Amino acid sequence: MSSVSAWRIALMFFASAFLTAAFAADNAPKKAGKEVRIQLGVGHFNRDGKAFHYWDKEKEIPAVCARCHSTGGLAQYLQEGKTSPAPQVKNGFACSTCHADMGTFERRRVEKVTFPSGLSLDSGNNDMNLCMTCHQGRESTASVNKAIGGMPLDTPNPKLGFVHVHYFPAGAMKYGTEAKVGYEYEGKTYAGRFNHIPALNSCTGCHDPHSGELQEQKCGQCHRDRRGGEEKAATVDEYKKELYAAIQQYAHNVGGTSIAFTPEAYPYWYTDTNGNGKIDSDEIRPDNSYKAYTPRLEQAIYNYTFVLRDPGAGYHNGRYALQLLYDSLESLAQSGKAGVSIRDKQRPR
Repeated sequence: MSSVSAWRIALMFFASAFLTAAFAADNAPKKAGKEVRIQLGVGHFNRDGKAFHYWDKEKEIPAVCARCHSTGGLAQYLQEGKTSPAPQVKNGFACSTCHADMGTFERRRVEKVTFPSGLSLDSGNNDMNLCMTCHQGRESTASVNKAIGGMPLDTPNPKLGFVHVHYFPAGAMKYGTEAKVGYEYEGKTYAGRFNHIPALNSCTGCHDPHSGELQEQKCGQCHRDRRGGEEKAATVDEYKKELYAAIQQYAHNVGGTSIAFTPEAYPYWYTDTNGNGKIDSDEIRPDNSYKAYTPRLEQAIYNYTFVLRDPGAGYHNGRYALQLLYDSLESLAQSGKAGVSIRDKQRPR
């Protein structure tokens, strides 16, 4: 290649890159006078993420999933109250998924949010309502009770299977008993909405709406000095570990087979055939899903998974998360089959 040709190619590349950058800057959404940069490949625009590729083989996203996993499903749900099946394409979300007007970038209007429990609420913040339309889970106290209704607490039943709350149910965690998505034990009282400081009391107050990433620069002195949610979050992690160990011991003692969790494949809870306390790659098989559920185990596993699926549970609503974990530990302790005691613990009020 001659030096002249190489120079021309370099000039064309530079011009193309400059024009592309200028176009992006001119068309970037504006918020409070500042440009909002959208990064492809992360969060709601992660085109390679599993959330947008789970149905590749089927070529169609079922209606029940399309609301939150297709480009146009959310808009259809908000307009019609239902969702149709959507073609499975490599897209992630589009700006129009959440924005009703691409000139002003006005968000879609959401007057209230209905949770899987059937309970509805209005947060008073349209953007937060919009987020919670998807970030709410898919199961609830009601659906777990329906699954275990009338069955003896500690008798394995082949009709029982894993009830999965779904992923990132942060809105349900924040509202606690007002949403009733966590499994709430009969006779217990639970915390409602956790109110943060006013400027950080909504989803987009703390998280970038496009990437979902925490805007840590807003957290300030409170969290740096551990006066905020760190201690509660650490306790949530401690209770989760204890509950997981109790679940494993109870399942082995009552169901006769060992159980373990893996994030690698649905239904996530499998039989630990070699008893090493974890699920190995050769144990992730459809015929090896755990099959010795009792109602008591169902309740505890549901709550463990609910807290696990919200990585920010200790910050979104630490009281509610701890109440669910404590009550699940208490229930397993009452069975006498889990090797756990709660005498050194105090239930959060």
